Amino acid sequence: MKVSVTDSSKKCLGWVKNILLLLIIPFLSFYCMEYFIRDPWDEKWGIKLSLLIINALFFEIFNLLLLFLTGRLRWSLRIEAVLMCFLGLLEYYVQRFRGKPILPWDIFSVSTAASVANNYDYSLDKRAITALICFLVIIVIAQFADLKITGIKENKKALAIRAAGVVLSIILIFPYAKFCQAESTIKKYKVYDKLFTPTTMTWRDGVAFAFIYELQFMQVQTPAGYSQAEEKKILDGYSDLPLDYDMNDLPNIIVVMNEAFADPQVLAPFTTNEDYMPFIHSLQNNAENTISGYMNTSIVGGNTPNTEFEFLTGNSLAFLPEGCIPYQQFVNSKTDSMANYLKSLGYNTLAMHPYKATGWDRDRVYPLLGFDDMHFLDYFESRNPKYIRDYISDESLYKQIEEEFEKNNENSDAPFFSFNVTMQNHSEYSGEFDNFKPDITIDGIEGDKLITRYLSLEKISDAAFKDMVEYFKNVDEKTIIVFFGDHQPTDYVVEPVWNLAGKKGSDLNFKETTDRYRVPFIIWANYDIEERSGVEISANYLGNLTLTAAGVPLDPYRRFLNDFSKKYPVVSSIHVTDSEGNDGSVKETGSDGSLTEYEKMQYYELFNDKDDYE
Repeated sequence: MKVSVTDSSKKCLGWVKNILLLLIIPFLSFYCMEYFIRDPWDEKWGIKLSLLIINALFFEIFNLLLLFLTGRLRWSLRIEAVLMCFLGLLEYYVQRFRGKPILPWDIFSVSTAASVANNYDYSLDKRAITALICFLVIIVIAQFADLKITGIKENKKALAIRAAGVVLSIILIFPYAKFCQAESTIKKYKVYDKLFTPTTMTWRDGVAFAFIYELQFMQVQTPAGYSQAEEKKILDGYSDLPLDYDMNDLPNIIVVMNEAFADPQVLAPFTTNEDYMPFIHSLQNNAENTISGYMNTSIVGGNTPNTEFEFLTGNSLAFLPEGCIPYQQFVNSKTDSMANYLKSLGYNTLAMHPYKATGWDRDRVYPLLGFDDMHFLDYFESRNPKYIRDYISDESLYKQIEEEFEKNNENSDAPFFSFNVTMQNHSEYSGEFDNFKPDITIDGIEGDKLITRYLSLEKISDAAFKDMVEYFKNVDEKTIIVFFGDHQPTDYVVEPVWNLAGKKGSDLNFKETTDRYRVPFIIWANYDIEERSGVEISANYLGNLTLTAAGVPLDPYRRFLNDFSKKYPVVSSIHVTDSEGNDGSVKETGSDGSLTEYEKMQYYELFNDKDDYE
């Protein structure tokens, strides 16, 4: 049978059409996915042409994989469009709610995210709606693709071709990932690779490129020149110091890590109708028997357990992968922590959090850190707690601390260590509630803004904390109370504060970026301790400062940290400050090896010291 010129032309045009669809639609899917968070062509926050092409290449490879899997170009284009629409929408909400993009380690946080998912506002802005409409158009256009790779019923050879195509597509992903992670690529294409600002990295490099680049940091690399025997020898040197203490003279230690508690005044000045944290501010003003200042965290807007981890262990996220969750990734056996250490000295240890036990794997991790007892949501619900919005109030948690303290005194002569994580001030800050009426306003900011709701919640927290301090003022046993926030709220909450000062969150310099990670801390005692104010510290050292203020002798690792903190009083994943006040990123400060001493010791403590510790 002869094929006419017309038939040949149709076949040729068909091939051209399918090839064009195969090239163009994956690129459009890439563009629309990025459009959920910003315009990829934007002059300031867009992606350079070279990185646009590199990102789009991944979408082409992925579509080839789908094509060989389904055998139909029409379905490979549609499936990719649906998947990328979903991922783009997910990225949109994650950045909106948390202030950070999706990171490789978020796979470990799915259950925790799901537990609070119903507390957010899922409305869409015009840009997100436009992106959704564009994806619908892409799905319609994909109807015109008619390329088919026949299956097993028609041709076994075609099946072999499809199988080979699937294998080849998967293989291509590996050199692509290696290319994205190569130092030569970073230099040649001037890739933004500052891991401590992952949102900027995602915006400038593209979602796919940034995510693949970050994959290489999922595992902790052994520090250069590391020797397990050498680190043990260094610690043994600290062990020669005496560990003298009088068990009867050790105070009770109560720690409160308050959810999202921060003072936005560190970002820019503003005035309110009334003080939103009058008690905390009074303690910061050279109060008697009080140490106060600002604690530098490694997180903002979310990932609460990372501040817990730094405070309790003395380890810093500066030497761990960007975005990781140590509770879920690295705490898999008995781990040195303040709780384990105080337990070894004879303390009774208790952890409380008035929310779900499985959040961030706390019910698994807390016993490994040394807590004898744990109380979570069901425990509090059985006690008829007070709620603020949808969460158990700080007041109810503090009343429970007092009850547990009294119970400890009735049943034991041992001092009491209680670590507590609040829930009252957890985002989202929108919505109307009968049990919460915002009453803080900011001069120059009109209307009911999230920032005013946030400050109103802090006012309630401040009053509850004051009541607990008043209770322990009248307690005979020596008691120290430590109070700090885990992180500041997300950018969209504090944006009005920047706007008042004529700034935007996207325009911050290095110093202004580091201010996003400062939260107030208080160490208060109901007996005489040396007062200090204006202390600048990081979360990994605050536990040491607490023990020192309490007169608790330090073990070898904490003695090491004490010495190192004199040289670098702030070490976080965001920045490092030396004893002379010089500030810089971890990468810049540690480029001369000045942080290696701490990095090696932490690696030993966290990864190589398990057998010795147990």
